[in-house]
Amino acid sequence: MKTRHPAISLIALLVSALLVMPMDLAAQQAPSAGKITTVLPIVNVIRGQEQIPAAVNAQVFWGDTINTGHLARARVSLDDGSILSVGSDSNLLIGKHDPAAQQTELDLNYGRVRAKAAALVKPDAHFRVRTPVGVAGVVGTELVVIFDTTTAQMNVVCLEGTCQACDLAGNCVTLHAGQESSVHNNSAPTAPSPASPVNVADAVNTTATSGAGAAGASGIGAVGVTAIGVGAAAAAAVATIVVRSVSKTPTCGTPSPTALASGPTANCATANRAARGKTPGQKP
Repeated sequence: MKTRHPAISLIALLVSALLVMPMDLAAQQAPSAGKITTVLPIVNVIRGQEQIPAAVNAQVFWGDTINTGHLARARVSLDDGSILSVGSDSNLLIGKHDPAAQQTELDLNYGRVRAKAAALVKPDAHFRVRTPVGVAGVVGTELVVIFDTTTAQMNVVCLEGTCQACDLAGNCVTLHAGQESSVHNNSAPTAPSPASPVNVADAVNTTATSGAGAAGASGIGAVGVTAIGVGAAAAAAVATIVVRSVSKTPTCGTPSPTALASGPTANCATANRAARGKTPGQKP
């Protein structure tokens, strides 16, 4: 009878160990980003090729995607105290959240998110929400970012302090409380304009995740909406937005002057999904 070679036995043991490892072990090796604090009613976390039902107090990591279905919402408390309120029919990737460096990078593939960011005071600190057509930035303030794949348009509503809206070419406008701007395909962001009470109420109500706000009332209360309506003092200047490279998170690159001159390019969201490969929970 032949004796099994020691090397073969070792390989067999390693394979067996890999088979019994928890499926999310790889995700656990990624840096922590925060935890889920609200789930209404059913939300999924896309982690690699897995789709995991979200649960209150469940930890989220860099690279996780919060995916909400119709009428579903979620709230995530990031490790630096920032709050993300994700509306229904949304897909939000937590690309990076480094509390020590105060650097947060999110990708809103579609849907809407309200971000209340902790004050940024460190060099190179930034808090960015990227969509397939533009980037929104916020410093110690609150904004809502909406991206519609049908129209390929990003809307930014600044709720408090100072915010910024940029296209992928780096053309930016600065927004103050109560103002909004939009970016459509390859066009530059529109000039800041007063956000209508209807738009403000819709931005807040559709991202509310607790109390009456989840049923349609303002998540920041009547006083907050009134303050938005009359404006507020500008916060510190927004850190310069630098578009992340495609190697970090698959997104459409900066359009070339030729592409800008020739008109709208292909839908950026489609290119994103093609680059990543279709993942569970993402729109086709």
